[in-house]
Amino acid sequence: MKTRSLESLPLGLDAREAAVLREVIHTFIVTAKPVGSRTLSKIPDMDLSPATIRNVMADLEERGLLAHPHTSAGRVPTDLGYRIYVNYLMKQESLGSAERQMIAANVQELMPDIKAIMERTAHMLSVISNNLGVVLAPSFEDGKLERLDLVPLSRHRLLVVVSVAAGLARTVTLEMESTLKAEDLPQVSRFIQSRLAGLTFREIKDTIHDRLADIPGMGRDIARLFIQSTQRLFSTVPRDAIFLQGAGNLLDAPEFREDSYRNVIEIIEDHDMIMHLVNPHLDDPFSITIGRENELDQATAYGLVTANFHVGSLPGVLGVIGPRRMQYARLEGLVRYTAGLISKGFGEDR
Repeated sequence: MKTRSLESLPLGLDAREAAVLREVIHTFIVTAKPVGSRTLSKIPDMDLSPATIRNVMADLEERGLLAHPHTSAGRVPTDLGYRIYVNYLMKQESLGSAERQMIAANVQELMPDIKAIMERTAHMLSVISNNLGVVLAPSFEDGKLERLDLVPLSRHRLLVVVSVAAGLARTVTLEMESTLKAEDLPQVSRFIQSRLAGLTFREIKDTIHDRLADIPGMGRDIARLFIQSTQRLFSTVPRDAIFLQGAGNLLDAPEFREDSYRNVIEIIEDHDMIMHLVNPHLDDPFSITIGRENELDQATAYGLVTANFHVGSLPGVLGVIGPRRMQYARLEGLVRYTAGLISKGFGEDR
């Protein structure tokens, strides 16, 4: 378990105030109800009277770390309170072995199908977190072709191995009308590779007809087949593809049961909205964004926990979106482990 340093607490907080703030947040995460001093006084090891706790909570409220809802005698954390908790008071919780094994087995089962892994990952994040799981897939349109090999399978079947500089390989089987001559394939492969290597998939799809128009001999039949099969050979996960699972989990959260929040839930399910929330974290190894720290006004009721991953050299980002009252310590372990597993599976040693 990873423990953050308690040294140099901000806003002049002392150890007692930090302990009260931490327990208010822990209790509120579980109950979703304003936390009173009497509730905290019953927590083992708190060792403070209700009156003392009330005074400490009042001081925390003055510092902007707690808020006092008009309808309750208890307090709730503010965005700043959550931020102090996340940065200074939180202990990262490691995933259990069963959860780690489940995630690893699912990713391994689907290798190297990028789209299937992204979809399954969003689902697993949703199920384990009981929130909204989200994955922003890498843009393979920017992946450059590194190598192309042609392997004869039979007289009329050809296996094409497409290797990308990002460290991935794709195999596609093509059916030919003419008879293959195995001895000609190395030369044809070198010719096609010389015309396409170093180009992105997007560039290949846009220019393949012109680039292979003058291929000689038997290569003409293969070039024609390549042009006809461009989408199969060089298809990509669409740019900015977002995979979402578990939107219904948010509707079950007490914060989002009121009608006033249902429009926000609908917006959250909008992929453009999710894109604006998640994309800024594409280069961040790990990030927690809380409430008004999110760039969109419509998302101030939410927390976002993300970690980036790499498919070869191409970055993506995965995470969890939920109410600000999320189990950040547990979610940090979840997204870090999952992102690292995907990166390792695609060849990056993180």
